[in-house]
Amino acid sequence: MAMKLTTKQKDMLDGKLGEAKQFCMEKLADFGEAVEATEMVDLVLVLNACPIFSKDRSKPETLAKLSAYDLGHSALYDPIFAMKDAHVDDETGTVCGNDPYLVQFDKIEEKGYPWNFEIPGKGSFKLDAEMTRDFKAGHDKLVEHGWLNWLSCNPYLNTNIPKMNEYAASSESSAACYINTIYGARTNRESPVNTIYCAYTGCLPKYGSHLDENRAAKCIVTLDDEVRDNLKGMADWGAVGACIAGKADNRIMAVENLPKHMSAGATKNLISCASPGMNDPILHLMGFTPESPTLEAAFKGNMPKNPERYKVTMDDMVEMYRHLNSLAPAPGPDRAKPVDIVIVGCPHATFDEVREVARLIKGKKVKPGVQLWVQTDTPTYFMAQHYGDTKTIEDAGGKIYHQTCMAMNPFRHYPKNLSIATSSFKYVKLGAGFGSEGTTWIYGNPEAIIAAAVTGTFTPTARWDFWSQPRDMRLASERVKPLYDGAIPMIS
Repeated sequence: MAMKLTTKQKDMLDGKLGEAKQFCMEKLADFGEAVEATEMVDLVLVLNACPIFSKDRSKPETLAKLSAYDLGHSALYDPIFAMKDAHVDDETGTVCGNDPYLVQFDKIEEKGYPWNFEIPGKGSFKLDAEMTRDFKAGHDKLVEHGWLNWLSCNPYLNTNIPKMNEYAASSESSAACYINTIYGARTNRESPVNTIYCAYTGCLPKYGSHLDENRAAKCIVTLDDEVRDNLKGMADWGAVGACIAGKADNRIMAVENLPKHMSAGATKNLISCASPGMNDPILHLMGFTPESPTLEAAFKGNMPKNPERYKVTMDDMVEMYRHLNSLAPAPGPDRAKPVDIVIVGCPHATFDEVREVARLIKGKKVKPGVQLWVQTDTPTYFMAQHYGDTKTIEDAGGKIYHQTCMAMNPFRHYPKNLSIATSSFKYVKLGAGFGSEGTTWIYGNPEAIIAAAVTGTFTPTARWDFWSQPRDMRLASERVKPLYDGAIPMIS
């Protein structure tokens, strides 16, 4: 069945609005037929992965580099970049922008950043000059075509905020889930193929999470009071998000018994860490998701008499921390783990996260030979400069930067046998997946990893071993002395 098109959409498909729009509409029309869409939706936001624009793509040596640096979609831009008068569809309100690159363009040659650093005794890494050139060429071509280069994975926080029931197209998975969950706008977790064509047309076939019937909750996940009351650090929020997704087992869930307050960083981390474990990019966070004021609304009027219910317990949280950490044996007072790199901000650190790092590092010094990296988006980067947080972090020996993403690193080309501590669930998963021989991953809350940056070792205390005890023994011990809020969540 052919899709119903507006006059403008027909004009684009017929070539009346230029070669680029016709080329992209033909691709979207084919996709719409494949997903049996009946109409297109107009978009207010398009977020896509950043392209590398290489004029030497056919050269074997360039192809070898692209295999390390490119996500595989950049060549799809090439025919559009070659077309005359190609321009994104921003005249009707579609704002288009891209995920980050691997380098802050005005600091390419500066040392001590992820694109140019050395770990004493282990080796160094510097971004290839040809790839740096081609990153910038891709960036400049997007500017020429009208893209708003926010170079951020979370522009939805401060650059372009979709409203309820508006439509967006995001190839960034955590962004898609946040947009659906917190704003009630509608987006699928798009491929970086579709989002290229969406940008130049301003529309997309209506399918998937655009439709009410595909946004309904299928089960209920509840945090027990112990977990709810002891979510202390940013790593805890990531871990609980992952636990929620694990309980739901690829079904859309309604989440109950959340804390009454969640900061921007907490909400972002919970959602971004739940999203990778879900087929559909939406959670119904009861008390927060605007389209879900009640459980009945979350189930879209089809709530069963006895819906499936699951509970996230402290034991689930402990097991998630064990899963995320590649520490063997577990660290303790006599088994401190050396740390080479400490990373904050994947997805990009919010202003509250940056300020927490500044507070924790103020008056201290990063140990020589250790790297402390704080990555954030452009608005937050300049806010941090204005309010002095940048100076605090840099005076301590750390680095804060924007326009970049750790997930874009050719990590397998980093030095071997690194020890990396982070509060980012997403980076533990992505970085470990990219692979670097012998790397140890440490997942912990900001207090613990910033202390590691200062001391050069990660030492959560002997309480780490506490979690290997049987549950009844732990309960008895809890009455004796408090727990340390570091690599593990606190309980009272």
